Amino acid sequence: MRFLLVASFCLSVGWTLIPATNSAVASMREIVAVRLEQPLQIDGTLVEPLYQMPPGADSFTQMEPDNGRPATEATRVWIGYDDDALYVGAQLLDQSPDSIVTRVLRRDEGFESDGFSFAIDSYHDRRNAFWFCVNPSGSIQDGTIINDSRFDNSWNGIWSVRAARNGEGWAAEFRIPWSQLRFSAAAEQIWGIDFRRDIHRRHEASTFMPHPRNEQGVVSRFGLLTGIRDIKPSRRLEIVPYLTGSYGSLPSEDENPLIEGSARQFDTGLDLKVGIGSNLTVDAALNPDFGQVEVDPAEINLSAFETFYEEKRPFFIEGAGIFSFGRGGPSNRMNINFMEPVFFYSRRIGRAPQGEIDSGGWVDVPSATTILGAGKLSGRLGSWSLGCLTALTASEEAEIEEYLPESEFGGPASIRWRQEVEPLTWYGLLRTEREFADGRRGLGLLLTDVRRDLSDPRLREQLNTSATSFGLDGWSFLGAERSWAISAWGGLTDVRGNRTRITDLQRNSTHYFQRPDADHLTLDSAATSLTGWGGRLVLNKERGHLFLNGALGLVSPAFEPNDLGLSFRSDMINKHLTMGWRWYEPGPFYRFALLNGSLISNHNFNGTRLGMMESVFWYLIFPNFWITEGFVAYGNGGEDPSLLRGGPSVKSPPFLISNLNMMTDEQERLSCELNLEWSRNARWGGSIGVRSELALKLGSSFNLEVAPSYNHDRYGTQYVDSWADSAQAAMFGHRYLFARLDQKVIAAEIRFDWALTPRLSLQAFVQPFQAVGRYNSFREFRRPGSYDFLVYGEGEATIVPSGNWYNLDPTGGKDDDAVWIDNPDFNYKSFVANVVLRWEFRPGSTFYLVWTRNGEDDADAGSFAFRRDWRRLLTAETDNLFALKLSWWWGI
Repeated sequence: MRFLLVASFCLSVGWTLIPATNSAVASMREIVAVRLEQPLQIDGTLVEPLYQMPPGADSFTQMEPDNGRPATEATRVWIGYDDDALYVGAQLLDQSPDSIVTRVLRRDEGFESDGFSFAIDSYHDRRNAFWFCVNPSGSIQDGTIINDSRFDNSWNGIWSVRAARNGEGWAAEFRIPWSQLRFSAAAEQIWGIDFRRDIHRRHEASTFMPHPRNEQGVVSRFGLLTGIRDIKPSRRLEIVPYLTGSYGSLPSEDENPLIEGSARQFDTGLDLKVGIGSNLTVDAALNPDFGQVEVDPAEINLSAFETFYEEKRPFFIEGAGIFSFGRGGPSNRMNINFMEPVFFYSRRIGRAPQGEIDSGGWVDVPSATTILGAGKLSGRLGSWSLGCLTALTASEEAEIEEYLPESEFGGPASIRWRQEVEPLTWYGLLRTEREFADGRRGLGLLLTDVRRDLSDPRLREQLNTSATSFGLDGWSFLGAERSWAISAWGGLTDVRGNRTRITDLQRNSTHYFQRPDADHLTLDSAATSLTGWGGRLVLNKERGHLFLNGALGLVSPAFEPNDLGLSFRSDMINKHLTMGWRWYEPGPFYRFALLNGSLISNHNFNGTRLGMMESVFWYLIFPNFWITEGFVAYGNGGEDPSLLRGGPSVKSPPFLISNLNMMTDEQERLSCELNLEWSRNARWGGSIGVRSELALKLGSSFNLEVAPSYNHDRYGTQYVDSWADSAQAAMFGHRYLFARLDQKVIAAEIRFDWALTPRLSLQAFVQPFQAVGRYNSFREFRRPGSYDFLVYGEGEATIVPSGNWYNLDPTGGKDDDAVWIDNPDFNYKSFVANVVLRWEFRPGSTFYLVWTRNGEDDADAGSFAFRRDWRRLLTAETDNLFALKLSWWWGI
């Protein structure tokens, strides 16, 4: 199999680099915009003189289900413009108007109905575009297309549209102000454009420009929009002030004298958008508030690594694509058994305070760091795209109260003080990128910087004083038809702090420089800085039935982007090669099919093999639009340098893992999804997981999604604790305690959306969650590089339970080496609910009313009894937060 993969890879590269004609360019179509004498009335009735002219676009080609064939229904599109805006009108003919499917939905929530959309590449770089969409009910979507393939709906422009039914089908009229588009100040504009129509009942998607299934790319296939002359980029000034207020009922904090069971807050802030010249835009937020954002789901994390959370805050989501690094070029960037580092992880800004509390008394710690202000600059300077971001977060203090049984006055007393837990911090990011040869090649750079005001000596030992990273990335399409794409990035990181902080950084879970058997690493306790590097090379076949993807990624031991980025592991060299076949033409049993095989291996910089894996992946769309996908992977084991969390490497056993996912047609009123996971390793360990999702569309405006899940995990080597013991010479003077963990997790994610109108909606997220873990068979590794254990309770090693403690003695009393540990069993239960009423009472102006409920309980550790546990959870003390936010948009 390995020989076939390599041979096919070489043959395919050689064949596809033969020059050929670019079919996308050769078949490019053109639509001409008409200058209007007066603005159109945006009402969905196509009666103005523009619509008496022949349509600019009137023949569409199917993408689905019958790729390349003419659309089953006619669509006519007209484009006009004046000094202020672009106008698009569309008549969507339908031979059965009563069969048109429509739904009332909140903005950007997806349609699953008939729809009409268009996208404009106003820079004409053939890689990036704005898109606008409407359905027959007037529900809208908008966003951007990035890197010729990735759709991002985080951008919300200020534009208007009306849709209306008529005797021939339905019609839509758009008005897009020039202020919402980015373009040069040329006398004549030449842009890329494409249109798409969806007919729900036929699963049909058709476009103005053909999009063959066996070819990648979206924006690069656009047609031409011409005829727009003598327009000037608009002066752009948008101001959105807002007011917020909240009240929290916090019974879980009734006994805390610093909180006393309730909290109130009122605040104000401002969002600002300013155009600079024709191509640059500044977005600023002063004292931003994100109280309307959905809460993060609950989870249990027993690893040494942090939990990744998706960004949900609008300021950081909108336009985030411009800060994407190392993602240009190839449309497929597979990551297999490798978490590719990122240089910008926006959740770092405004995170929970990081400082430790020097007290065992009552505390009141802010849940998040206040963002005093943040700003973004984005756009173009000549042939370079530019993105800058800066943010300043406040110094945060915890309030602490301690009870002193004996004070200097001879009696009990309480003292109260404040302690800094997060310093004043500045974050900065610069991203620039240039494209060459009609978007066939690109080169970019990235610079990030973090600076902290560490006036508190305690925080100097806990946080980096500064952190800087620098990266270069680039890509190139190969072959006349862009059949192949290659991309690469390389970057440096440098962090600085005092000796204690940098020593701790070398010892943390990302690095583990203290590993006693890692001859290539040296823990430097005198260091005041840490400098590392990383990089990745990706090659992808973009066209044809044969699928090939290969990558090489390297992360040096000292690579550390985590002040503003995210990296879980360093000291790793990752390689993978994937080969497969895609069946684009429908057969008797499928509409589309894909089968891939992959080889993956990881090593560290000492040449130690961390693991090798072989996997098979499939994806199949049936004629009835049901889908099945999944994979099977086998890993033959290797060395694990992180299992002992700073100790020597030990053997990782071979494993087998599989996943199967099945989905019914998501366009039906009732759709279902079922996911099954199973894994097993050669030692005691494995898991089984089941997750299902039921999506129900009630009427034309109500959606309900229920996704219950159950996981039963058995870990043969779950880390518990470690301590020094000079008698354990084989393990370099330490004992590393593990146990078998039997863990059950039961949860459900419930969402409902009710759109009363396209601008008034009610959304809710509810998550009941329970994780129960029971530890047994406590053990420790006897020697490095092995899977051999000393088991407590067997032989001379003893374990004696006492209340909520265990007494462990590895020699059965022969030596004075017994230790006490807490019983690590757990039973964590939570019930989170988040309800948001959103009313966009005028374009860009919104009112939010939010209720958040959070209840939790941790009684009966290690014991699982469903009825008892959920009865306790539903009757547990519950914190409730009520908040409102009012923002008002002004545009000049």
